[in-house]
Amino acid sequence: MIICPFSDLSRYIPVIPGLEEAMAAVSAITDFTPRTVPLSGGNRINIGSFTTKDAREGTIEAHRNYLDIQYVVSGEETMGWAPLAALTPDGAFNTGSDIGFYKGGVEFTRIPAGICYVVFPEDAHMPTVYLDKPHDVTKLVIKLKV
Repeated sequence: MIICPFSDLSRYIPVIPGLEEAMAAVSAITDFTPRTVPLSGGNRINIGSFTTKDAREGTIEAHRNYLDIQYVVSGEETMGWAPLAALTPDGAFNTGSDIGFYKGGVEFTRIPAGICYVVFPEDAHMPTVYLDKPHDVTKLVIKLKV
């Protein structure tokens, strides 16, 4: 997993295929109406706005075919993380949606506006939650094939 200001993410362009195109597309976004912005090769950017939910109601997820770059544009969220190998599957993996859900413990990190985190297939994550109080968030989730 990587956590950094979105502006620093460009240092990973040499090692994350599709990142350069995704960052250029993000810089062109001025309208944050929820939608999906397609990129080449089946990659995409999902734009969303929501209110965070209590971490006790959160779900732990992981993906096999895509990495997520979750970029908080406004507001703040808390994100839970654990190595996938330390968790137990909670149902069958949905290959069509490239998502599986898991049970176990996670470590929480506050993600304020301007910060992004990159989760790879070996990274289970619990996005869009809070520990203290709900927050309104606008976020981009960049899905890049691995």
